[in-house]
Amino acid sequence: MLRLGLLALVAIGIAGAAAELAFERHWGSPTQLIPWATLALLTVALVLVALRDSPGTLTVVRALALIVLLAAAYGVFTHVSVNHGMGAMDPAWDSLSPLAQWWSALTKSVGNAPPLAPGMLAQSALLLLLVSTVQRPAR
Repeated sequence: MLRLGLLALVAIGIAGAAAELAFERHWGSPTQLIPWATLALLTVALVLVALRDSPGTLTVVRALALIVLLAAAYGVFTHVSVNHGMGAMDPAWDSLSPLAQWWSALTKSVGNAPPLAPGMLAQSALLLLLVSTVQRPAR
């Protein structure tokens, strides 16, 4: 039951992230296609782990999840960096300390890029890693 619940959460995460990306029209540049590619990787990994749980399959699923985790970290970094760059348009920006500037970028006080949106991808990848540790029930 736990395995099935984790698989369902991964599927819901993939669908939710895809909907959010579509609503935001997140396909305007090659960099914006990265999360779409990670969703494809997550989908492949989900299908693989749902159909087979052989050691080789689990290794592939874990590798795909790791790739998605790295891409999600890159996404957080990119979003925070874009927001930080937008801060320069604020006249008071230069009076803030560097730490305050980066905090503003992280908390989306400046800029429009949601820094935690890539977290949806990371969450699904981590759930897949959990699924890869739960054995399929005997038939």
